[in-house]
Amino acid sequence: MKERLSLAPLPGLFLLAALVLVPLLFLLYWSFRTGIGPASSWTLAHIYEIWQKPFYLRLLGKSLLTAATVTLWTIVLAWPAAWALARVFTRWQTFLLILALVPYLTSYLLLIYAMMVLLAHGGPLMSLISWLHLAHPESSILYTPWATILMLVYENVPIMLLLLFNASQRIDPHLLEAAQILGAGPLQRFLHVIFPLSLPSLLAGMVLVFVPVAGSFVEAQILGGPYGLLLGNVIADQVSRIYRPTLGAALSLLLLASVLIILGAGQLLARKRAAYDV
Repeated sequence: MKERLSLAPLPGLFLLAALVLVPLLFLLYWSFRTGIGPASSWTLAHIYEIWQKPFYLRLLGKSLLTAATVTLWTIVLAWPAAWALARVFTRWQTFLLILALVPYLTSYLLLIYAMMVLLAHGGPLMSLISWLHLAHPESSILYTPWATILMLVYENVPIMLLLLFNASQRIDPHLLEAAQILGAGPLQRFLHVIFPLSLPSLLAGMVLVFVPVAGSFVEAQILGGPYGLLLGNVIADQVSRIYRPTLGAALSLLLLASVLIILGAGQLLARKRAAYDV
């Protein structure tokens, strides 16, 4: 019986190694090779090229800033909706959750082109904004970085909503009542009760939104226009158009390392916050 229990994790560990560890090792390997052929050799040329060209570092900063902006907006939009679903619209929870998850279950490419129609000059959304006198009738945010951010927020709100909805449901209403009886106002109840209890789900949602957005490129390519370029677009071009996959691997390694550093710093801050609450 003990031998069976010791062998139980092996299939999961094998899949983890095959789907995560092995691709990462190949990424690290090709980042320091001159090419992908048998005649290739070890080199640091790609690292020097990235360091000597500020263009790549600027795109890295832009991609990380875009990911942070999208993550922040998904939290701002999803948290009130998740709380309302968990506490107010209890009779309509299932129906409203299904509606909220429709974008997540729909093809990203279809959503992008639908957003393209909405944001185009004379489209439904821009016509409504101009009718409200919030924009010029001839204006449009299509082919700007704002269109990319709007699309990425729209795609990732369902993920954040689902996680924060689960967190909101787990909070005991009696804790909020006790805090109110003890004199805590709405802001204090949020900071000292709701936020700490929702923090694990919030961090999970931030990771699930921040990581894919940092490497996104299709949205920027279709909606962003010439000024919406992200590092993911350059990586995709290196692999598919320019055919410098080793440079693309080095850029991917740079993006991966930057994301891991940010996530590590966020986890450290979260632990300090949890220790402070205790």
